[in-house]
Amino acid sequence: MSSEHITRLRRESRPDDPIGKFVKEAAAEADNRVARATAGPLPTEAEAEILAASAHEPVRLYSQVLITDLESGEQATYRIVPEGEASFERGDLSISSAIGRALLMEYPGAVVAVQAPGGRRLFRILRVEG
Repeated sequence: MSSEHITRLRRESRPDDPIGKFVKEAAAEADNRVARATAGPLPTEAEAEILAASAHEPVRLYSQVLITDLESGEQATYRIVPEGEASFERGDLSISSAIGRALLMEYPGAVVAVQAPGGRRLFRILRVEG
């Protein structure tokens, strides 16, 4: 859907109309997704290559996710699993962990903020598989 089409739908939608409310909520979520995808510093050339080759699927339960720490530049791969299956040694993060919650339903390119014990950290999602 083009940005012109979305703008027209926003303008013509009435807030008291159920469809108008749905359109406005969907447009707001799209705006938020774009804001998260453009947050933080620009991707490095290596990150941009990974993003370009990545399928554009959101992070879900059992997804394998490649992320980069925007402060240190370190990359890590994690799999998002239910709480009882988490094992940091295997790279399995619980869906209820701070990072797991932040990554859930985000797309490659998004920058997510995680409140870690050492303070707030920013991660960019580079690839989502599964």
